[in-house]
Amino acid sequence: HVNYRNAGTIEFLYQDGDFYFLEANTRVQVEHPVTEMVTGFDIVKEQIHIASGEQLGIKQEDLEMNGWAIECRINAEDPLNNFAPAPGKLKHYRSPGGTGVRVDSGVHSGYVIPPNYDPMISKLIVWGRDRYEAINRMRRALYEYIVQGVTTNIPFHKAVMENETFVSGNLGTHFITRETTLLDDMIKIEERDQPLEQ
Repeated sequence: HVNYRNAGTIEFLYQDGDFYFLEANTRVQVEHPVTEMVTGFDIVKEQIHIASGEQLGIKQEDLEMNGWAIECRINAEDPLNNFAPAPGKLKHYRSPGGTGVRVDSGVHSGYVIPPNYDPMISKLIVWGRDRYEAINRMRRALYEYIVQGVTTNIPFHKAVMENETFVSGNLGTHFITRETTLLDDMIKIEERDQPLEQ
């Protein structure tokens, strides 16, 4: 109806069997790996084919959903300072891996997170056969990260993955503002997980 011909994202909210339109993004969104993980369909590759004048390589009825995927944006930011950017030099960087884990990143040890742009370090995406397996994989992957030199939101993501409301799936768009203990939980998790001094 709008003569749009490219890969893009149409966002809706879903409640009680009804979809509510939010927005159309005429680009691939940062969350596209979640869709790719559950469909096995490379959205960026298809976008390039379409831009080259080729036809879309798949029909809607050919897409099948398989399992669950979760994405965490790993940012150089300080959750205790209203998630303010925390730019600086990555003294050491190692990302997680393993079955069902995908990391989209362009940083490395020695890379400088700039102060005048998005402080994203990476996108961490995990896949599981069901929601609980995906959550457990995300928990493991978050603990495998090594990011030294900047403050990150990894501890906050750990707190979310351990939050009972999140794990139950009984959440909505006000999850973070309603779960008022998340920052306190984050601090407790970080204290609990500090390595013992040698």
